[in-house]
Amino acid sequence: MRLLVNFKCMDDELTPIEQCQMILGEHFENYLIVAADKPHECEVEYNNSFAALGLAAIANKVVTDALLPSDDYEVDIEWDEDLDDDDSYEDF
Repeated sequence: MRLLVNFKCMDDELTPIEQCQMILGEHFENYLIVAADKPHECEVEYNNSFAALGLAAIANKVVTDALLPSDDYEVDIEWDEDLDDDDSYEDF
């Protein structure tokens, strides 16, 4: 029980990224963490540079496939021609 209490105290001193690293490192062979707390900036952490390249490539494909139209998924945008430049979006 004393070891558990000491471990909890150590957790309080860890950053959220360090906590993620500990949890992911315990359950997965490789991990890649990308987090942004400010616009146009990100923090990247990984445990294996070669695996991180592969994970980043797969993540890019998954996100790109989800956002871009494809043969199976067509995006149909209907523009509201009645919207003036002076109109506020908060009015909707």
